[in-house]
Amino acid sequence: MTDQYPEDVDQEPADAEDRERPSDDELLRDDLDDLAGELVASGEAAATGNAAVDEVLRSLQTLDSKPVDEHVAVFEQAHEQLRRTLSGAGDDA
Repeated sequence: MTDQYPEDVDQEPADAEDRERPSDDELLRDDLDDLAGELVASGEAAATGNAAVDEVLRSLQTLDSKPVDEHVAVFEQAHEQLRRTLSGAGDDA
């Protein structure tokens, strides 16, 4: 036994199966963060081809005119709208 690695600690990495998959909410938040970053970088939202998503992106453009303490509510509303849109995706197919 060395002081650096105690014998009772497993040094093997976890199997891929044992790793947690991100939840749908986490994936949606990541997507929203990515879209918001693109919005900030470009100064305007690009059309996605989905009217509901485009409306959410337009709502994010109001962030500059709102106090920072109101940003969370805007992001939560955008997240909920995107979530509803995603849950209904393919219903009209």
